[in-house]
This record gives sequence, structure tokens and C-alpha cells, in this order.
Amino acid sequence: MSDHSISIVPRLSIYPDKEIKAKAILAWLVSLDIVKPTPSDCILSSNEGYPISQGAKNVSSEPDLLPFDLLTNGLEIITERHVFHTGQNGMEVLMCPNCKHDIANEDWDFLSEWSDNKSNNLTCPLCNIATDIHKFQFIPEWGFCNLGFTFWNWPGLKNSFINDFKQILGCDINVVYTSI
Repeated sequence: MSDHSISIVPRLSIYPDKEIKAKAILAWLVSLDIVKPTPSDCILSSNEGYPISQGAKNVSSEPDLLPFDLLTNGLEIITERHVFHTGQNGMEVLMCPNCKHDIANEDWDFLSEWSDNKSNNLTCPLCNIATDIHKFQFIPEWGFCNLGFTFWNWPGLKNSFINDFKQILGCDINVVYTSI
């Protein structure tokens, strides 16, 4: 069985006051008993995450499939510039907003412009126009931000929970499904 995750990512390259917002969202999730307040080794990272708790049943679209018995079952909070990619799910389409061409099959070196923190743009290798990365269409969705919330091995999340997350973040979001 492979691991998978669901990441909720603001559609902003630089989220203002990211540490303050990360703490506020963690407090909100703990208050709803969705995750436990004490970090542990429950995520696929050298960092610690926040283990799943009983309230997760209220935000999962498939509560019977929650991973209470798995070692990797928690929330990872990322507060550094990060590409939230789909892993083995790949990228079917990457549509340039300018030339309207699918550039998913091009050399992906153009992504380093963003990931190396040189710019918040991507430069299309076909039309050579630099545009904010969030204006490109990624199918399936990818996320690009210095803040993100990754739920490891959880089944689907309810739309109402995702909408609450969006409201608390105060901006549009990407929901990224990763399989590794």
C-alpha cells in the first residue's frame, strides 16, 4: 500500500504572516479535535506532525477509512516555499494562460524559476512570456506557496471543511492530491 496525502494550499506564492496563520489554523483544528495538539512522528518527513484525532470523523467524506491504526496519519504544516506536487499522479496538463498551449510535456526546468525563489512567475518555454504561476492551469492541481497543510493518508475531506479552510485563510486555495 502506498502513502497518499491531501494538501490545502493558498493560491499565493507568499502568504503574509504565515507562521501566525499556521498557529491559528492549528489551534482551530485542535479545538475541533481534528488533530492532537502534541507533535509526534506521524508524517513522512524528518519533522514532526500532528496526529489524527477523533474529530477527524466530522470532516472526512469517508470517516470509516480514517487511518487511526497507521503510523503515518497526521497533519504536516509547511511554512517554507514549497511545490505541492501530485507525486505519482503526475501532471496531465499545464496550460499557459498566454499562448494557451499545453506545456506539460516540455522540459520542466521552467519550474525552477519559482522553486528557486527567483520569481513568483513561470516563463512559458513556448511563448517566452513570464506570468504569475497561479495563472497557469495545472491538471491535476498543484500548489505553490510558503504555507500549506498536508493531511497524510486521510481519505477525502468534506467540501464544507475545505470551504471553512478557505474562509480562514482568506484567499483562494488549491487542493492537491498526492500519491507516493
